[in-house]
Amino acid sequence: MAWIKTWEGVVENDWLDKLDHVNFLTYQRIADLASMEVWRRAKHDFAPGSDLQFVLTETNVRYVRELRLGATVAIYTTLIASDTKRFHLFHRIESGGELACTVETLNLCFDPTSRRVAIFTAPISGYFAAWGSPPADAQPQLSISRRPSRS
Repeated sequence: MAWIKTWEGVVENDWLDKLDHVNFLTYQRIADLASMEVWRRAKHDFAPGSDLQFVLTETNVRYVRELRLGATVAIYTTLIASDTKRFHLFHRIESGGELACTVETLNLCFDPTSRRVAIFTAPISGYFAAWGSPPADAQPQLSISRRPSRS
């Protein structure tokens, strides 16, 4: 599947640190907004009424180039993988058609009532299945597969 635009905005003054660079955590924050949009579409467009939420369990940020104050920013997202309760997103943060940063997130379905991990509803599973395979230019560093335990 192709990249899907999941967020857009403009670099604001409060994104900048004391050196007038976009703060590292801001890349993660705006990628989180894109992740929330993916979840909103999964929940509200395909599974209305569900109280399930998601939690971020791991992230990988790769800085490529600087964003400037006032620059337009767009985030394009693809689904790398999903299973019955987890999903792995890859976000491309772009400005002026150029890559500024990538942010990968591993996310877990969560039931806030029971405060436990939850299984996706059938509509949410169907939503993620419809994404198909990720594009060839999405080169993830993270994986939702279990890592071998240390002895």
